[in-house]
Amino acid sequence: MEDKLKAIVGRIEQSKLSEAEKNELYTTISEGLQVTVWPVLLKYMPKEQLDFLAADPKGRVTVESYAQLITDTIKDGAALKEIDDLMNEVLDEVDKALTEEGIDTVK
Repeated sequence: MEDKLKAIVGRIEQSKLSEAEKNELYTTISEGLQVTVWPVLLKYMPKEQLDFLAADPKGRVTVESYAQLITDTIKDGAALKEIDDLMNEVLDEVDKALTEEGIDTVK
């Protein structure tokens, strides 16, 4: 995934797009990746832990409790594997869209 992302960034940076267009494209890619990650994380979050925090977010949600929730969510690796697969799909779609728009691969 990291190599795909680096290749996409390289293509965008070497393109003739304006800085504003590049920034807009980066924002779109970032948002696309984010909307891919959160549903998967929610799917794997320990329900009882999530319910406990949600019952009193102001009193219970701290940096530490949030970090623990994420740690517990990804500890068995299943969420990370699914996220990696989906992010690769998103990056493949970005790569395809760049090609369709005539933004060449980095040489």
